[in-house]
Amino acid sequence: MLTETDILLTDFTDLLSSQPQQTLLSPEDLQRVETISCFYQNRIELAARNGLPWDPSMHAQTFLDVLNSHSVSVMRLLSFFKQIPEFNQLNVDDKVTLIKYNLLTVLGINSALSYNIETQQLIESDSDLPSNVQYFRVLHGYNISMQTTKIFGAFLNIAKRDRKIIELTVIILILTKGFSVISDHDEPLLNDIMSAHRVQNDYTELLWKYMETTHGYKQAVDLFSELIRHVISWQVVYEQMRNNILRTLSPEDIGELVPIMKSTLRIS
Repeated sequence: MLTETDILLTDFTDLLSSQPQQTLLSPEDLQRVETISCFYQNRIELAARNGLPWDPSMHAQTFLDVLNSHSVSVMRLLSFFKQIPEFNQLNVDDKVTLIKYNLLTVLGINSALSYNIETQQLIESDSDLPSNVQYFRVLHGYNISMQTTKIFGAFLNIAKRDRKIIELTVIILILTKGFSVISDHDEPLLNDIMSAHRVQNDYTELLWKYMETTHGYKQAVDLFSELIRHVISWQVVYEQMRNNILRTLSPEDIGELVPIMKSTLRIS
């Protein structure tokens, strides 16, 4: 049975085979790409204006603090998606489903846009304290830590080369029904799956045209192949990380999680 990630890869393969000549961005396409980058930059201010469940200038000392501090990145990423007109036009319940089951994995990929390679710190805004990663290897162990470092490094390389590729990718992935690798029988069907699929296809085509125009056909193929390969690997390792977190949390800890993190971790 094909997953939506398989379908995404198949759709893109079909797109490549049907594009023997360069498909240049139209002025309207270019404006969309630039607007999306503006939306991404605006997410910090918009999330702050709407209120954050955690003060990003406060040091996260305990493991529970670290989890709750991630709610800031979650709210900022949601503020980004809420600015996307096509996303806003989707069925309300469908948006809830897509966010609930896709956001955690997409959040990790999104982090590549805020990671400072020189200081090795994850920081989204100058007023933020860097994310506390002291519990990471203790919680997840050596093997997962090494896998995560390798895959995340690939996203960092893509983001360093061209941030807009990651900005467009997170939109595509949040729209992907069945993106989560888990076999979760509680995940509901979308009420209007065709609308979500059309928007996803539209942004996939926009990403391809942008990469081909900016980097050339051959490099665009290589970049997208690398992107898909690491997205699939990231899904698997991130689900293992989620399970490690859930095993660590006590009922008392869960009670102290901020609501948006309970939803992101899919804790009922």
